[in-house]
Amino acid sequence: MPRVQARGEGWTLPPALNEVVVQGPQRGHGNGLGVTVRVDGSLYTSGQADGVLVATPTGSTAYNLSESGPLVHPDVRAMVVTEMAAEREMPPLVVDEDSEITIRVENAETASVVSDGRVTETVEPPAQFSVTLAADPVRVAGPPLDFFTALEKLS
Repeated sequence: MPRVQARGEGWTLPPALNEVVVQGPQRGHGNGLGVTVRVDGSLYTSGQADGVLVATPTGSTAYNLSESGPLVHPDVRAMVVTEMAAEREMPPLVVDEDSEITIRVENAETASVVSDGRVTETVEPPAQFSVTLAADPVRVAGPPLDFFTALEKLS
């Protein structure tokens, strides 16, 4: 299973099976951060948001889904970019797994870049980091699961 990994100036977070998230110190109206998101150097979105998450297909059924991101079949080799409560929200974007997502954060005292909700790097805006496919996928033991049967648990 593919994983994503965030890297900034002087730091690298461990690979994430589900998602990498950047967020301000507090969510809610007026508490977000300024974000600029580029995909392979091209501008995707810019503005004020609670945060941005970059999910794997596995992670598309977790935090990404709760932020109104799309479900992505695990056989699709992609990443999903989803803004969190943006003032001028762009639709979630599915990009090729070889893409480089660059996120610049501004207009906040601090921001947190979080790998799978466990490991956090605190950055002081203005700051920029990239999210790419991690070099090493992870193998999950156990019987194969049918994606569509697993989706029944969501309803």
